Amino acid sequence: MNALKGIINFIQTISEWSGRIFSGIIVILMCLSCYEVFTRRVLHSPTIWTHEVLAYLFCGSVLLLMGYTQLYKGHANVDILYERFSPRTKALIDVACFIFFMGLFGVVFFTDAVNFAATSWAMKERTPTAFNPIVYPAKTILPVGMALLLLQGFADFLKNMIFLVKGERL
Repeated sequence: MNALKGIINFIQTISEWSGRIFSGIIVILMCLSCYEVFTRRVLHSPTIWTHEVLAYLFCGSVLLLMGYTQLYKGHANVDILYERFSPRTKALIDVACFIFFMGLFGVVFFTDAVNFAATSWAMKERTPTAFNPIVYPAKTILPVGMALLLLQGFADFLKNMIFLVKGERL
């Protein structure tokens, strides 16, 4: 039991620190957006790179913060019926949803994302725009973000299983 608690705490620490670290992307996004608005509206000299960089940063912030959001139960839920269930029934539903939805979807998504990123790295892919940056580091964010979400989902799964078996909330 202590080993499971250690695993859960380790995963939750990863989720917490990834949230603290990657939330800085949002600050960079805001600063870069203000810079673009200033150069476009005040200086009348828009840049060719900011829009593209903003898109990559936005996607990166969403993907890399999915595990952190799961840690704090911040993802959108439809809980019209769910809130009326007992804690044990909620735990059963959460276990089933992890297995059939997040787990299954996450493994398929992660596998495809790894292949997607690996192909991009193999090609040394660049965008066909005037800015023409490399994109393979950005495409690597897909499997990393999904791995963070799956890790946190697995920790939640373990917590629910412990609750169902022992009746103990972690």
